[in-house]
Amino acid sequence: MSGTEEIRAVWENQSGNFPFFLTESSTLFEQIGSEQKKENELLAQEFSRKIKKRMRQKPKKKEWRRQWEQELETELMDFLERERVISLAQWIDSDNLLECRLETKRFVERAERFDASLGEARIWQAMRNYFIYMMIVDMQGERQNADNPILAYSLLYPYTDNYIDDARIPREEKEQYNRMIAQKLGGKETACKTALEQKTCRLLDMILSCYEGGAKDKVTAVLLRLLHAQSRSIGQQKARLPQSQILDISIDKGSASVLADYLFSTTDWREYEERFYLKFGFLLQLVDDLQDMEEDERAGSRTLMTEARRERELEACVNRLLWFSWNVITEFMPRNPKRKKFVLKNCIGITMMAAAMNMDFFSEEYIKKIEPYLPFSVDFLFQMKKSHLQ
Repeated sequence: MSGTEEIRAVWENQSGNFPFFLTESSTLFEQIGSEQKKENELLAQEFSRKIKKRMRQKPKKKEWRRQWEQELETELMDFLERERVISLAQWIDSDNLLECRLETKRFVERAERFDASLGEARIWQAMRNYFIYMMIVDMQGERQNADNPILAYSLLYPYTDNYIDDARIPREEKEQYNRMIAQKLGGKETACKTALEQKTCRLLDMILSCYEGGAKDKVTAVLLRLLHAQSRSIGQQKARLPQSQILDISIDKGSASVLADYLFSTTDWREYEERFYLKFGFLLQLVDDLQDMEEDERAGSRTLMTEARRERELEACVNRLLWFSWNVITEFMPRNPKRKKFVLKNCIGITMMAAAMNMDFFSEEYIKKIEPYLPFSVDFLFQMKKSHLQ
């Protein structure tokens, strides 16, 4: 059975009923009272105001930037000590937090050196993948790093995804861009005609130059698999596809994306772990699709979530995602077992928050079921989404 077939079988075997593990695992999924929600909201608002103010004060001169960065880091660490949403400081010791902070800073500095025109929004887009990588590194019991493979792979997202998702760019140009990447990965002579193609090839070189022999072949195969999935995903834009085909695209795109993160996180690759990270990638792809459902519908992009809503099966689809997350993560034993509950708790939590932020697509009864487990009130989450879209 191929990876795609295995994931499809596991997904289709999940229940569409509301998960009882939320009430039966009270030590992991505690109900959060209104007072704690209010405290979380006030802290989040305070932190948001401080960060926005700091960003407006960012010095243009490099010699003045060191103190500004130190003050920003101090406020971030203070927030991590006080926040009770992810509770990062409770799950991860101070040495690991320091290592994560230093490598994140190194990641940003190296990204800015690679392309000074990237801007904060696109660096943040790259960091979303880097944070997934950091979580995998932690589960693998490895040391955090912002070395060439993961730096380059994460930076590919702002270039490739934004280009492919841009509805203004003709499909033929997108397909030509993907063919260029395939030629590069295939070891063929590649003529870069645009600045985008030049940067893309530089990033691919940064990844592949770190591997030799069979390891290089394996990394290349995963990148080609992701490229193929991305090429197929172009068909999701304003095209009516069968739901089975949308499922396969979601599986291939999400699973290959996170499998690459896993391959960069360690050199001791194991089949058992690869099979888990393929499923984990699909899980995260569906969380993204749930978060972006409104934007996808507006753009005419069809995902499992938009199709489930169209078929009036969205609540069952989200329940299936919650069950899939619970069963897949619970069954996995990472090399750092201390981190499993943290990952499980937050994958479930992010899914429920994504549903609450799209509350208009769900029944009032369903939102009431998940509301006790949310770190914020439903109204606060909805306002967060509105302010983000403005």
